Formats: sequence, structure tokens, C-alpha cells
Amino acid sequence: HIFWAILFIILPLIIVAQDEKPNRISLNGGIKIGFHAATYNSTIFNIDSYEYNDRIIQSNKIGYAVAPFIRVNRNRLYLQTEAMLSISRHYFEFIDNSTEEAFASEATENTPQYKLTTYCIQVPLLFGYKFVDSSPYCMSFFTGPKAKFLLTAHDKQEFAHFKYNEMYEELTPTLYYWEFGLDISISNICFDFVYDIGINNHTKGIIAPVEGKQFYSKRSDNILSFSIGIIF
Repeated sequence: HIFWAILFIILPLIIVAQDEKPNRISLNGGIKIGFHAATYNSTIFNIDSYEYNDRIIQSNKIGYAVAPFIRVNRNRLYLQTEAMLSISRHYFEFIDNSTEEAFASEATENTPQYKLTTYCIQVPLLFGYKFVDSSPYCMSFFTGPKAKFLLTAHDKQEFAHFKYNEMYEELTPTLYYWEFGLDISISNICFDFVYDIGINNHTKGIIAPVEGKQFYSKRSDNILSFSIGIIF
């Protein structure tokens, strides 16, 4: 289904580009900064055979990003890639009154919590089409795949108020997304509105090393982001 959706989007752009007079290929570069927020889908945390599904409260904390990018243009079509360094922050609370005593720490009655901060490099390959191209204004739609490489040596994890000590989550080092976005440019200032759809599972499981236990977890995310940049 994803393949046919991509083909449906890209094929008309190729046909339109072929109808235009051929121009020289041009090259642009730039840099942008922005912020983003993630929403997780189908989140599962299985602790001692109990699944916290509907009882998970997510707090969407704002993350930040900076990226140099390069763009190859031909008529109204362009191909763009970038290397984005980003910081993402996530916060989960696990609520279930019937199992509070069983799964909360004996030392406190506070709600079990999980805080996660990740650092990553994101590399997309974007196909764009300028549906408005009248200097100094330009508007374009773009879409394409994105790979996110987690710098797992630098992530920060904090499990609080569980009965197991020193728990940590083994994260998937490479995540994949499909990106959709709108670019609005005025002169050499550009504004990007982007929505990323997560494809693969973010996690390999949760480990409690002291007790020698491993628990199942599963989730993927969708990311909404905004950035402002300068293109040369």
C-alpha cells in the first residue's frame, strides 16, 4: 500500500516536469533549525506478564534539531538530503490501580514513570515539487524516506518507582520513517512543516540486569516538526 501511495504522488510530478522546457541543473545549500514533538502508536510495555497499554500516559515534550542540507534542482523538481542532529525527550506514566502494589516500588507509592532523552542523526532523501515558483516566493511539497541513527551511547533513561532496580531499555539503533512536508520560501528564508510516519519498532525490550529479567516492549512514533532556515 505504501508503494502505490508513493507512486501515485511522485508519478504526476515527473509527468509535469517533462512537459516543461529543460533547464540546467542547479545546486543549493542551506541550514535550518527547528523543534518537534512525537506521538507514539501501539505502545506496549509488558512488565512481569502485565501489559500497560491503555494505562500509559504520554507527555509530548518538545525536542530540538539543527541541520545543514543540500538541494539539486531541475525545473520545478528537486532532490534534497540533509544531516540533522536532533534531541528528543519522552515521558511515560504507568497507571493501573489494581496492580499498583505489585508493580510499584515498595519504598514509595508514586506512580511508575519512565523518562527518555535520545540524541540522533536523521538523514532523509526527499523528492520535491514546486507548485508555486514566482520569485521571491516559492511553495513546494516534498516526500521521501528517512533513516534515524540513534547515538545510543549518549541516551538518558530513568525508570522510577518500579519494583526492579536499574532497569534500562534496549533501543533499536536505526529507525525508519516516511516523511511528508510543505516548504514555504520567501527570498532565501524557508519555513518547513513536516510530518514523519514511523515504520519500525523503536525498542528491543526492557532489561532488569540485577534480577536477570527481560521484559517485552513495543512502540513506533509519528513526529510533527517545524523549522526555519536559510537557503543559498
